[in-house]
Amino acid sequence: MKPIIEIDHVSRIFGGRIVAVDDVRLDIAEGEFITLLGPSGCGKTTLLRMLAGFELPDRGAIRLDGQDVTHLPPYRRDVNMVFQDYALFPHLTIARNVAFGLERLRLERADITRKVDETLQLVGLADKADRMPHQLSGGQRQRVALARAIIRRPRVLLLDEPLSALDANLREAMQVELKHLHRKLGLTFVMVTHDQTEALVMSDRIVVMHNGRVAQAGTPSELYDRPASTYVANFVGTSNLLKGVVSDVSKSAITVDHAGFKFECPPLRSVAPGQHVIVGIRPEKLQITGLVNGVAPPANALDCEVEERHFHGNSIRLRCRLSSGEPLLCDQQLGTTGALKAAPAKGERIRLAADADSLALFTEDDRA
Repeated sequence: MKPIIEIDHVSRIFGGRIVAVDDVRLDIAEGEFITLLGPSGCGKTTLLRMLAGFELPDRGAIRLDGQDVTHLPPYRRDVNMVFQDYALFPHLTIARNVAFGLERLRLERADITRKVDETLQLVGLADKADRMPHQLSGGQRQRVALARAIIRRPRVLLLDEPLSALDANLREAMQVELKHLHRKLGLTFVMVTHDQTEALVMSDRIVVMHNGRVAQAGTPSELYDRPASTYVANFVGTSNLLKGVVSDVSKSAITVDHAGFKFECPPLRSVAPGQHVIVGIRPEKLQITGLVNGVAPPANALDCEVEERHFHGNSIRLRCRLSSGEPLLCDQQLGTTGALKAAPAKGERIRLAADADSLALFTEDDRA
């Protein structure tokens, strides 16, 4: 199926030397909820603004429904944008804010009223039509901005950090609302965020950006379970990254030595004995198997000392230290009232183990 958006080797350079977006190639399917994820300065917002028409590429092309829109102004593209600060008109009622775009098209008043009523109903604000923006909560103002953006039913809805101004509880509720709205409308959503949890919860596919390039694109589970680089492993979730040397390669496993410990990793990388690599382990994949008892640990097990315990409500994070001096994080779920008391104490030596399938292996080339 032909994608609705084709980003074809697009670059944007500011001042002739600052590369904001560097040769990005990306296709977006119709009806997809895709998120551009990365830290400040990675190029995600610049890329979104080029899709909207607020920035023009220095190289490459952008196509919408097969039409080259690279140099078309925003008003000639069938897209709309929800801004980070909502950009509502403070002197207009909620209904007038939502109707603004249709009024500029000089549609019949009855058609405008009907569409405004339908759209406010869709976002749960039908009873707020006559209010002013300052009379609404942050979450309600966000929904007004969404209503104004979707009333014309654009082919693509662009969202620039849409939930960043909300508090934690409201933000979580709006994540669910946005996902429900996406399903109801069937529009293509392209969102920018630096919040990994937000991206994992809401997206069909995530594009992780780094230094203006696409570091990895995939479903939330693909990025979390099989990150392509140490950068992705640490940006999408948290990972323990331990340096080691390949000691054996077989059809069933790649064996890696790290300071006397041994890992047996899935054979998903092309490596050779003697090669320096990095083993990635998610903190929640480590399980306590008992106290250190003087017996050498088996493969994929690590002996360490607990340095700190941090209570996270439904889990406890153990900050440990290996004999090699490397730090190690381990997350343990707290299923019962007494589980916290039973968790290892500071200074206690413990053994942690992980399943081979939960390990990720990175080469030196995968560190960027």
